[in-house]
Amino acid sequence: MGTGAESTFRIGLDDTDHPDGGCTTFDLNSLTDHLASEVPSFREIERRLVRLWPYAERRTRGNAALCLMASVSDEDEGALYRALEEWVPKPTGKDGKSSARPAIVVGRDAPPIGWYTEAVRSHVDLDERLRDIVSADFNIFTKSERPHGAIGASAAIAWDGGRSTWELVAWRDQSALGTRRVVDEGMISSMSERYPGTFANRDPTTGRCLIAPRTPCPVLYGIRGRSVPEIKEAHRWLQSSGSNEHSPNFAIHRTNQCSDDHVVGAESGTVVTAPEVAPGGHTHLKVHGSNGSESLVAFKEGGPVNEALRGLQTGDRIHWVGLRAPDGSIHLERLMLFDQVPVAVGRPMCCGKAMKSSGANAGLRCSKCNGVANRAWRSSSNREQGTWFEPQSSNRRHLARPLHQGEPHLAEVETTLH
Repeated sequence: MGTGAESTFRIGLDDTDHPDGGCTTFDLNSLTDHLASEVPSFREIERRLVRLWPYAERRTRGNAALCLMASVSDEDEGALYRALEEWVPKPTGKDGKSSARPAIVVGRDAPPIGWYTEAVRSHVDLDERLRDIVSADFNIFTKSERPHGAIGASAAIAWDGGRSTWELVAWRDQSALGTRRVVDEGMISSMSERYPGTFANRDPTTGRCLIAPRTPCPVLYGIRGRSVPEIKEAHRWLQSSGSNEHSPNFAIHRTNQCSDDHVVGAESGTVVTAPEVAPGGHTHLKVHGSNGSESLVAFKEGGPVNEALRGLQTGDRIHWVGLRAPDGSIHLERLMLFDQVPVAVGRPMCCGKAMKSSGANAGLRCSKCNGVANRAWRSSSNREQGTWFEPQSSNRRHLARPLHQGEPHLAEVETTLH
C-alpha cells in the first residue's frame, strides 16, 4: 500500500459506447478493476452516472457520462496517470455519430460547476471545452484526435451531486451476450410495492418493464431508487429467484436522474394561437411569455401533455416546463392550465330551445315565444385547471423530475441548479 497524504481524484469517462452497442458503466467497472490492480493506494469512494443534454449531436440512447471518485496517495499520483493512459480505449469506426471517441478527464477535487451546467442544458463546443480543461490544470487521456468524450467526462466530474438519486446497474454474464434477456416481468410489476423507494420499474399504462434495456449492451437491468440499501435489497430479491437471469456483478451509482437540472424551471405565458396537430399526432402552438413569443411542442408520445396542449384556447394562461430544442422551440415535459378563458358552447336558451339570429346586425329571437335578446353565446369554464400533466413513465426523460416528487418551481424563483 502507498503511504503519505491522500487526495481525492475525480476520474471522468465518456464516449466508449455508441448507439449499436457498448456500455460506459461496464467500461468504468473495468477501469476501476484496472486501477485497483495497478495503483497500490487506490480506494474507490463513489461512482456517478450523469445524464447530459438530450439533444447532443453524438448522444447515445441514455446519453450518460461516468465519474469515478477515488482516493489515491500523493506518491501514487504518477502510477494513477500511467494506469489511465495504459487503459484508455482506442476510437472506433469513422468519426460520425455512431462512432466512439473515448476520453478520460481527471484531476483533484471539483472543476467549475459550469462544465456540468452547460453540458446538461445546451450544446458544448469541443475545442472550447478542451481549452477549458487544460486551463483548469486537469488531465486528458485519449487516443483520439477529436476526443468528444472529453465533454461528457468533464461534465461528469463537475457535477456536485446535489439533487441525486441512485441506480444499481447489474451486468450480464459474458456467455449470455447476444441472447434474449431473461427478466421476470411479474416480479418487476410488484417491485414498486415491495420496495417503494424504487421507481420507474414499469410503465403503469402499458405494463412494460422499464429496468431492462433493449439494446445489445452488457447490462441486464438497472434499478433506480432513492436509497442505496433499498436498491441493493431489490437486486438481491430479483437474483434470489430462479426466474431471472443470473448477474455475476453489479455497481451502484449516484445519479442526476429526476433532478430537473436540464431545465430552468416552470415558466408562464398566454396562449396566442390555436393548437395545431401535425399528421404524426404532435401538437404545437404559440404563447407569449417573459421571453416574448415561444413555440411549444408536445409529442404524441407525451400522452397527457399532448392531450392537455390540444385542449387549450387562445387567451388561456398556462405554466409549462420544457427543454429548448436546437430549432428554438420548447419541447414540453409538463403543462398546467391555471387561468382559462370561457369557451362558447351555444346560443342562449329560451322556451327550452337555443335562440336564433334575427339577421345581420340584429339580435336573437325565440322561435316559440318571439322573445328577443342581444347577440350572445353561452359559455363554459369547466376545463380542468390547476393540475400539472406529465408523460407516462416510459416516455419521461431520465432527467425529468416526476410530479410525485414535488411540483416544479417557477423559473423566476429557481434560476440556479441547486
